[in-house]
Amino acid sequence: MKRDAIVRLYDDDYAAKYEQEFLLAPLVRSDTEAELALLGKLLTPGTTWLDVACGTGFFLRHFPQVERAGIDLSPAMLKLARQGNEEVPLLQRDFRDPFPEWNDRWGLTSCMWYAYGLVDTIDDMQRLIENLWAWTAPSGTCFVPLADPRLITGVDLPYQAPTHNAGKVMITGIMWSYVEDDGRKTHSHMLAPNIEFMAEQFERYFDHVEVVRYPAPFPGWAGRPAVIATRKKPR
Repeated sequence: MKRDAIVRLYDDDYAAKYEQEFLLAPLVRSDTEAELALLGKLLTPGTTWLDVACGTGFFLRHFPQVERAGIDLSPAMLKLARQGNEEVPLLQRDFRDPFPEWNDRWGLTSCMWYAYGLVDTIDDMQRLIENLWAWTAPSGTCFVPLADPRLITGVDLPYQAPTHNAGKVMITGIMWSYVEDDGRKTHSHMLAPNIEFMAEQFERYFDHVEVVRYPAPFPGWAGRPAVIATRKKPR
């Protein structure tokens, strides 16, 4: 994940249309509503919340009664996030970087949409997960929607593939790009690990890891998955 490339990708024009395209359009609106409902259940009274890669602050804006904060790399996205979140700390930070001041601080940590897929390597993704664990309070919860390679490709991609050898062939995930309709913007070479692999990574840091599915947006479709991790393991 090259920081300058992310800033260029999520510029003012892109930020201005982001919510309408990726959160409110008919194809994705039901997923957004499912996420708002889940967040509402997780944000019990007194819970503090850190939204990592908070984007335009759309989700933060829906819970004004909660003590909350957000980080993002894009100045353009943060500029919009401050509208409706005027008193909320919103910092320009790379989610791969530790921030010890926030260790054990937040009752809920989240990383919405598929922001984790913008990293270049699995090691970088594991750094993010470690940071989410570090920032989550001992009694807190981590909530991360997952990019499912099976939904992206339309192929039932196995986590462990058959082999005639003595070892195992593990299909960690896929690398994919999203080219916008006009070709001007491309989310290049994003990572989408298999859901089983992602659950295993969170199990390194939390005793209870559950993969939930949103309601299917259309008949015959599978709902998007998300991980909800609780019972943080000690350092």
